[in-house]
Formats: sequence, structure tokens, C-alpha cells
Amino acid sequence: MYTHCVWAAPALFADTTDRSIFLRELARTTAKVEWTCLAYCLLNTHYHLIVEVEDNVLARGMHALNFRYAVSFNQRHEMRGHVQAARYGSRRLGGVDELNYAFRYVARNPVKAGLCGSPCDWEWSSYRAAVGLADPISFVNPRIVVAGFGEVREFATRALRDYVENA
Repeated sequence: MYTHCVWAAPALFADTTDRSIFLRELARTTAKVEWTCLAYCLLNTHYHLIVEVEDNVLARGMHALNFRYAVSFNQRHEMRGHVQAARYGSRRLGGVDELNYAFRYVARNPVKAGLCGSPCDWEWSSYRAAVGLADPISFVNPRIVVAGFGEVREFATRALRDYVENA
């Protein structure tokens, strides 16, 4: 599993249209490269992904996602060149504890950035859907994360919410 963060200045997402376009491209990339998206969170200057990937898939998927988004962003905003300031960062997560920690970090990132008061408040994250507060997102499968908190989904999502929101 990998977690990603791409930084740009002054903003990677100028408005809700940019965020919607990015999510469309994330859904397309998820289907195309056949990775499993476990979680995402879009902020203003960067995004985080947690994806389960096979070997030799990550670079191809990230290229497809970032390239297609950059083309759209540049067209909309009459710009040229790179949209991201640097190449994405990634690391393989080493087990359930690291996955849980990464998920909590990603879900809490908008709170830490001062964009909202609770992870449940941030519309541009898969967290709300993962814990049953919003409709499921077609291209996100948080099953592995939720299962780490128990076998019965209702109890597991409650435990996951407690872990994330009461950190």
C-alpha cells in the first residue's frame, strides 16, 4: 500500500470544479490501472491517496492521474507546464498498524490544516463514506481499513471513527 502527497503552489485545486475533475480522473485511473483506492483527501495545495497496488503499477497510475489532471487544469486556467511542484512521494505501508495510522493521518489532514473542525466535515475526503456518514464512493474501497477494526461493520466503523476523531 502506498500513500501519496503532491504539492503545488499557489493551489492545486482552485475551486470545486478542479476537485471534481480530479476525482473523475482518480476514478478513471483506478479502473484503468486496476489499483484499489482505499482513501483519498484533497486539500488546497496537495492531495493524499492510500492505494493498494501491484508491483510496477504505481508509476503508471500516478503518471496517468497527474498528467490528465494537469491537462485539464491548464486548459481551465489558461496556463501551461507542470501543475505539481514536485514528483509525488510514496512509501509502502508495513501492516495493519501503519495502514490505520496513515488512514487517520489522511482523514485528519484537513483539520490539521485548519480547513474544518472534524474529519466528518471535510467534503473532499473519502472518510465520511468510509465510516457510513455518506454514500459509498464507487471507486473507493475502504473495506481493508474498516476490517482492521472488527468483523461486524457497524462496530468496526464506530471503532474507526473513534480512532480517527479522538486522536
